[in-house]
Amino acid sequence: MVKKKKSASTSKAWLWAMVTSALLVQVPGVSLAEEADKQDQFSFDEVVITANRVPTAATKTAANVAVVSKEQIEKGAFANLGDVLRDVNGVIVTTKGFAGANQTIRLNGDDRVLVMIDGRRISQPQGVIGSRAGIDLNSIISLDNIERIEIVKGGASALYGSDAVGGVVNIITRKGAEAKTTMDLSVGSWGKRNYGFSTQGSENGFSWYITANKKEQDYTKYNVLNPALTSGSSKGDSYRWPNSKYEGQGFTMRLDKTIDDNRSVTFNFEHWNDEGGQPFGVSYPSLGSLNQLTKLSNNWALTYDFNKQKDVPGFARIYANYADQGFYGTYKSRTQGFAYQTGWQLGDKHKLITGLDWEKGEVLESTYHDEYYDIVNYKNKSVTNTAFYLQDIFTVTDKWTMTPGVRYDHHSKFGGQTTPKVNINYSADSSTDIYLSYNKVFKAPNLDDLYYDLEYYGTSTKGNPNLKPEKGHVLSVGVNKKLNNNTSVTANCFSSKLTDAIEWDYDNNYNAWARNIAKQKKRGFELDIHHKLSEHYYSEVGYSYVHTENNQNNAGYVVEDKNSQPNGYRVKVGYTDTKWDVNVNGLSATGLSRNRFIDSSYWVWNLAANYKMTPAASVYLNVYNLGDKAYELTSSGTGSGRGNYPMASRNFQLGIKYSF
Repeated sequence: MVKKKKSASTSKAWLWAMVTSALLVQVPGVSLAEEADKQDQFSFDEVVITANRVPTAATKTAANVAVVSKEQIEKGAFANLGDVLRDVNGVIVTTKGFAGANQTIRLNGDDRVLVMIDGRRISQPQGVIGSRAGIDLNSIISLDNIERIEIVKGGASALYGSDAVGGVVNIITRKGAEAKTTMDLSVGSWGKRNYGFSTQGSENGFSWYITANKKEQDYTKYNVLNPALTSGSSKGDSYRWPNSKYEGQGFTMRLDKTIDDNRSVTFNFEHWNDEGGQPFGVSYPSLGSLNQLTKLSNNWALTYDFNKQKDVPGFARIYANYADQGFYGTYKSRTQGFAYQTGWQLGDKHKLITGLDWEKGEVLESTYHDEYYDIVNYKNKSVTNTAFYLQDIFTVTDKWTMTPGVRYDHHSKFGGQTTPKVNINYSADSSTDIYLSYNKVFKAPNLDDLYYDLEYYGTSTKGNPNLKPEKGHVLSVGVNKKLNNNTSVTANCFSSKLTDAIEWDYDNNYNAWARNIAKQKKRGFELDIHHKLSEHYYSEVGYSYVHTENNQNNAGYVVEDKNSQPNGYRVKVGYTDTKWDVNVNGLSATGLSRNRFIDSSYWVWNLAANYKMTPAASVYLNVYNLGDKAYELTSSGTGSGRGNYPMASRNFQLGIKYSF
């Protein structure tokens, strides 16, 4: 930790953020275009579901919302879901650089993020060891079945409960339409081989969308960050990472049956499993039995939708998620749940939404080094949560909308928790919306946080059964502005504060333990500009700022130094026509702590090029890390331990898609 020091640059960044937000409100606008620009991640005509749990225009949600469309995914240089989300301004994805390494997401600098598929929780009860995250993004292995991704940044506990302190990521899957089958084959650096298949169709009210894919990679290369960790090297030298082979395969299926205009039934199934080497950093590329990590997941859901043609549609859903991880032992978990939502339009002013959630998460098996012994106090642990929520979207006037809401959760270990919220949206004119959002938040410890207890090779990883739940609030204010038909700007400021925040601490001997600290506070700012340069050229620019401070045992606040993106920058320039889609995007961070990271900043550039040869066939080329930079996204300790997890060197992927 570094003692709190309010630098001039920090103060200026915060002041600039507030001034920019104020100035944007004063810029005169024009009427909205009939259709939003395809390249905009934030479309003023976009309808989103996640922010209010019912379809709402994105600009009216009183929240910091980003949308990634299937077209953006197809045109981008994205190898996996983590890459897709990292391309969104203000989103931080942390990983260790080699294929198969855990990927966790942070929104507003917070890894307490709820990840869903079609509104269904897929976060695991045990969480991701060593963090507050609920899921490894690698568990969503296919991008082919994604219709769009809705990202809500900021506290959402009043609607979604415990996991949504930093925000929500909702992955909306594709529904089958006209009959089509697509094959996707690609090869790339380091023996990379990807095989993709999807098929869809619709007949007599029944539709299907099915995908299957397989990914293989023989090894990964990295560029040296810390020569002290790689004998005989210099900074920037390229090395092959031992024990970095990876193989993964997945299958998804969505089946829909339309009963009538108001009712339908949907069945979802997702399967994935992978196996990959797990280097323990550059300095420890292999540790015997700890070499391999295997993962398997089977998730399903059955949803009945009703009142689909009404202003407030409803649904009833049952679901189950199963995860099996093998890493020097076996770790199996299961989640079972039920969700129900309905609502009413009360006159012209009130749209009332209410619902019930029930979920049970349990660890079925937790065995350390299979044949030897179970992890202490961890097998057969479970938690149950039952929740009720109520929200009113109140149209006060044509310009003002207020959305109060409240949720009550009853947790089997921590009892009852109430989390209210209020959001206010002001439509200054047809192209300007200003919002204020206040949310109380609550986060129960994951099962790993509570019960994990493992010792190996002289090190230990220990949870804490005496942990308290985290409680706090999140405040955000923002503006969405359409300057003209070619340019849109969004800006957002946020502040959050947690008491009894849970943190995983590490020492230089790789021991890890969970504990409550007294308080944690964050503040930040985001600015996004999307501009269509001409008929064929477009550009995007984004800046984000996150500052986190921890107060341990009420001893005073100190700056958290593990943040891999205190200042984040996004730049994208693209070209599109009937044949070509080409874009170059740059990702950067500055202000990294030299106590935790080798360098205080980095710039990384990626290239994506797609060429449509015929209406049915296209070829694509993706190049990652164009400048072959050495950089890191995960802090690996202090002192000489820095730079243990460098990201991959420059690499490419060349592929072809054919549909029939």
